[in-house]
Amino acid sequence: MDLDSKTIIAMMSLSSLAAAATLALASRMHLAVRGIGLWAWGFALGGIGVGLYPLRGAVSPLLTVLVASTCIIAGYGLLWAGMRRFAGRRVAPWHLALPPLIAAPVLGTLYLADHAAAGRSAFISALILVLLVLATAELVRGCGGRALGRRLLAGLFGAHAVFYAARLIAILAADSGAVAEPVGAFATITFVEAFVWVVFSALAMVVSTSEVLQEELNRQATRDPLTETYNRRAFYDLAGRELARAARGGRPPAVAMLDLDHFKSLNDRHGHDAGDRVLQAFAATAAACLRPSDVLARYGGEEFVLLLPDTPLADAVAVADRIRRALEAQPFDGAGGPLHATVSIGVATVAAGTTDLEATLKAADRALYRAKAAGRNRVEAAPPPLPDAPPSSAALDATTARPAGTAA
Repeated sequence: MDLDSKTIIAMMSLSSLAAAATLALASRMHLAVRGIGLWAWGFALGGIGVGLYPLRGAVSPLLTVLVASTCIIAGYGLLWAGMRRFAGRRVAPWHLALPPLIAAPVLGTLYLADHAAAGRSAFISALILVLLVLATAELVRGCGGRALGRRLLAGLFGAHAVFYAARLIAILAADSGAVAEPVGAFATITFVEAFVWVVFSALAMVVSTSEVLQEELNRQATRDPLTETYNRRAFYDLAGRELARAARGGRPPAVAMLDLDHFKSLNDRHGHDAGDRVLQAFAATAAACLRPSDVLARYGGEEFVLLLPDTPLADAVAVADRIRRALEAQPFDGAGGPLHATVSIGVATVAAGTTDLEATLKAADRALYRAKAAGRNRVEAAPPPLPDAPPSSAALDATTARPAGTAA
């Protein structure tokens, strides 16, 4: 083995170990991000395995062939498992154990078969190719490729898989096992490609970790921690954007104020845990009735606010009543026995061409108080902000939606 090959292998081994150390530190600093520790162990095992290659001929083949190759395959297996965990999927013990358990006996058998280096190299390439494809699939499926770091990581793993597919084809097509040994031009290309892949993959992993942390910070800044709806600040920001869009020529949105009926007495009778469950269930029930473009936010206490982009008054009343009926039909377990929750809702539309959100919220709030005064568990609508013509009797009927049963 010439000096250049030894240097390249040493660079490959050291880069893997450096990536492992970097990711191990990141794992300790960012415990909330799953999968980083498995990535660190994967690069560490790969670096150890590659570092054993230059010792061939000086120490036992058991160490430089079987142990080295098994370490490398186990490392790729850990990278795959890390991608599963990073994508939010479960990692079972067999995910960690299966790659080395497959590799070790097969490599041992191939070594005993007249030191079949080409066969070993083809098997290693095939197994690494499978693990790379699995890891890439986890990235694409679990992370959705939404952010730069994850797109880069998926691209790097995919490109590495393509290289190993080409390597496998070259080994199978070769007349001799020359391409299978860690020497020569083919081996140099393999280790240089691996070196570049390790460096950029580790960088992409760090960037992906930062993206996950930033997404979590954004979620905490914009979401209510109990109900996972938007918080008040985020609602005002999103509503302001929607009103600005509508003022430029779109159809005005509708706004609804939603208040759970008798919530204080519910808390007193059934306990605060039951009250929290009702709030969470209401948020989930309301969200199930909405479009992806609609914005539901917790306005304070048991009061919520809803923005319905591009929605006329009659449609907004229908959506609000659908939410009301869905909550009314849902039973809950409380400390004092079964309980039912209801909601009163006030609906208003934004005046065409305006960005005055506060006026619309006040109109919806007045409609909400009319719903409360009229017996609760109902939907009331504010008059249209700019009535150009007297409303028809059908429109008047649409502005009030009453429950089929008695008020709570």
